[in-house]
Amino acid sequence: MLLPPKAPALAEYVAPPIRAYRPGDTLFAGPTATLLAHNGEPLTGIGLDCLPDALAALLAHRPTGCLAVGAVSFDGLACRLTLCDTVTRAGPLPRQHHFRCGVNPVTITAVPSEEDYVKAVRCATDRIAAGELDKAVLARALSVTSARRLSVPGLLRHLGGHGYTFAVPIGTRRTLIGASPELLISRRTQDGVSTIVANPLAGSAPRGAGLAADRQAAEGLMASVKNRHEHRLVVEEVARALTPFCQDLHVPAEPTLLATPTLWHLSTLITGTLTDPAPSSLALATALHPTPAIAGTPTEPALALITELEGGGGVERGYYCGLVGWTDAAGDGEWALALRCAVLDGDRRLRLYAGAGIVADSDPAGELAETNAKFGVMLDALDVRPAR
Repeated sequence: MLLPPKAPALAEYVAPPIRAYRPGDTLFAGPTATLLAHNGEPLTGIGLDCLPDALAALLAHRPTGCLAVGAVSFDGLACRLTLCDTVTRAGPLPRQHHFRCGVNPVTITAVPSEEDYVKAVRCATDRIAAGELDKAVLARALSVTSARRLSVPGLLRHLGGHGYTFAVPIGTRRTLIGASPELLISRRTQDGVSTIVANPLAGSAPRGAGLAADRQAAEGLMASVKNRHEHRLVVEEVARALTPFCQDLHVPAEPTLLATPTLWHLSTLITGTLTDPAPSSLALATALHPTPAIAGTPTEPALALITELEGGGGVERGYYCGLVGWTDAAGDGEWALALRCAVLDGDRRLRLYAGAGIVADSDPAGELAETNAKFGVMLDALDVRPAR
């Protein structure tokens, strides 16, 4: 009979990059590696339109191995990057399932209220039905205040291993922290050939309690006409944006299921080979941003509706739904969407963000439930749940 392994001590769960983290550092961890940047040169004040060329020029004059790592805001007008000649590299962060940060008690305020969010979703479906647009992504926030002190390493220890984990300083004692499931774009070059991977996610359903309910949730998502339509809108736009840069691009005809701790997602893994000269990973990210997964489609009316409805509800995205990742002087890099994230302000306040894709047949109550499930990634790290 096989016996379960002895549970390791807490110290064995804490990855070296997290132990080495200091306030002001930038950490980005993907499925294969972790980067920790400290004592680098900060780069701010450059918009996304100019950022790829500006970074390429700066990195060209830095020592070999220098990286730029950090985040770009959703609106593309702000960035918080660090140019580092020396970066600590390690393997992927271990998955964390056993420990909480112990930050109870907390108070939680929904922004906007759940009732007002439902009204905003109804307004969006009305506008979609009227033909103004096909999809809009509406975000909401939770303001969390803790009676105990919070720390970036404490949160990272629980978030580690879930997709793309990150911690980026975005202001005085303010840190963007999260664990995103969605890879916007990665670029790798080997023997002079640059290949890309993009993994758009759209269409999701909360995980079920128990194996049978969880399997039913997954099967229901895969069979959902509404969610598959939402997913197709995103995949088609990502493929359209990447096609001019690729000599070949493979887009699977059918989505697959991707599981996170709180949600099932419809997922399509897009791969391709870039033409020569190959655009940098950040240039590709710029061409893709914002995808329908985080804004909607068509882009301009979707952004206008987001400004109207989110702004009216007191939500300012900031770095939420922006870009987080890294690039090197050769143009290789990895950029995820800043999802399942929060802004830690000081050591007691967190602002959590989540959104849902709204299409013509969206159910407002269902979209609210989806955002609550998405909040679960950060709330699990705090050992709390959103108010129902």
